[in-house]
Amino acid sequence: MKGTHDIRILYLDETLVVVSKPSGLICHRTGESQDRVFLLQEVREMIGRRIYPVHRIDRAASGVVGFALGSEEARLLQAALRAPGARKEYLVLVRGSTPDRWESQIPLKNTAGVIKEAHSIFEKMAEFSRLSLLRASIRTGRRHQIRRHLAHAAHQVLGDSTYGKGRINRFFRETYGLPRMFLHAALLEFQHPRSGETVSVRCPLAEDLRAFLERLPDVPPGLMGAL
Repeated sequence: MKGTHDIRILYLDETLVVVSKPSGLICHRTGESQDRVFLLQEVREMIGRRIYPVHRIDRAASGVVGFALGSEEARLLQAALRAPGARKEYLVLVRGSTPDRWESQIPLKNTAGVIKEAHSIFEKMAEFSRLSLLRASIRTGRRHQIRRHLAHAAHQVLGDSTYGKGRINRFFRETYGLPRMFLHAALLEFQHPRSGETVSVRCPLAEDLRAFLERLPDVPPGLMGAL
């Protein structure tokens, strides 16, 4: 099922719904938001059910987002997403040549200035155009965690206007048509809060980011098929 803002239903049952969020759409209303349209209300209208937020991704990011279909289901789904076996994976393109695999556990301040533990894992999929394409997994859910951890490592996310490098972003935007921040939620996997079965939902790389990669001169053959 597809909504008016290119929202796609990836998984739906009586407990939860998982959708693909397009870039530019905020997940749900917050105190600081002036937006009039939110992913939550769009999905609610698509399925004709009240839904409850359980996690979110950045406005500029695209990819997998889950909602619960009841308040008790929301509590259970939040617990399932925090469980050690849960997986949240992202595709992210960053500046420079990164290690093949590394972890960051640099604590991060929340919006109230409180320092919280944070844990991200990065694996390099390919390197081209002085950039590295990474698969990022997070074990905690801090605000802008992936972007901040990568900025700490001097491997800023391409297109990130907050923590990134303006000169590099501008070059790739003007030369190759970089459309926005290159961050895509590709996988959400967890134990179903009711049945106990594993739910694994993948979302292929968004078309605007895929088109950008296809314009780069030295993307390795076969890479696009893996995204």
